[in-house]
Amino acid sequence: MQFFLSTIIFTILATLSLVSGAPVDLSLRDVFVPPVVLPNRESVWKVGSQQTVKWDVSDPPKQITNTKAKIILVTNGVLNFDHPLADNLDVLSGITQVTVPNVDAGNDYQILVFGDSGNTGDFFTITK
Repeated sequence: MQFFLSTIIFTILATLSLVSGAPVDLSLRDVFVPPVVLPNRESVWKVGSQQTVKWDVSDPPKQITNTKAKIILVTNGVLNFDHPLADNLDVLSGITQVTVPNVDAGNDYQILVFGDSGNTGDFFTITK
């Protein structure tokens, strides 16, 4: 009886390992990585001002599981997820207004549109 039970358990585990190792069709993924259009490398934002962030929504996947997005300020490659510039946006809207936070002046800033994936835009400048 113990041999029979061990054989059944082994068979089930072997089958599960084969199924979990089966190839996955990556074309079914619905990851949306919209390119950031604004700000661009010519943009200069002033601390405290209202600015427009735009991203290209012209080619989304047919189905998007996560339609919510955040706008994150990236400083010299460091992502500030703790203080998003905008949150709970519809990723398909393609545009939002943000207030420029009180940060050091510099030209090493980027915007990240983050939903189920993320895409950073060009480097741009923030002034005091």
